Amino acid sequence: MIILACATELECRHVLTRTGRRPDGDTRLDYAGLEFLACVTGVGPVAAALRAGELLERHPAAAGIVNLGICGSFDPHTALGAVCVASAEVWPEYGVHRSDGTEEPFGFQMLQDLPLSPVNRLELDPSAAARGMGLVLPDSWPCGTSLTVAGATGDPQRAALLLARHDAATENMEGFGLALAAHRKGIAFLEVRTVSNPVGVRDKTRWNFRLALDSLESVLPTLTGAAA
Repeated sequence: MIILACATELECRHVLTRTGRRPDGDTRLDYAGLEFLACVTGVGPVAAALRAGELLERHPAAAGIVNLGICGSFDPHTALGAVCVASAEVWPEYGVHRSDGTEEPFGFQMLQDLPLSPVNRLELDPSAAARGMGLVLPDSWPCGTSLTVAGATGDPQRAALLLARHDAATENMEGFGLALAAHRKGIAFLEVRTVSNPVGVRDKTRWNFRLALDSLESVLPTLTGAAA
């Protein structure tokens, strides 16, 4: 069984559109020969981590976690609605932040029994994770570092700083917590998101959540081969 984790019910509903199912609490479904448990985690890294812990405690035999949802892109030229895959997850807020814009990660681990290097970064292997769960990851989907934040980046200056420091591709609010839970459990983790906005831009005329959500509908069929 694969845990299918979405931050909101709206995202989950779009993810499940082509399966013919609607989210109803934790929703079990068989699709394209695979068993899924579709779940809403709540918004933000703390809610996502708590929810992941609950789910893995109740379903210890889960083969992995697939995190699907929308995101912001650090590349202003990335088309809204484009699909992006996380090749690493970083929690940039875990550290020391100064008013001059400089920052550094803490010198100690979040969890003493689960050392990371750097302490706020998780390297991911999306191709291996997909294979391990019986999924197919298209070569055409670009991979890059995703930053998990509790507070969305609010201006281009902050976006430029994060891009330069982490070579970031996308920004999200749940991925690190879910990836950390999967890493601790020793199971596969795959994060695929569709772009809804450029990071650091608060002009909503340059956002398109509807397009990103519509694009999200094709992700699960593609991963499972049902779209072929």
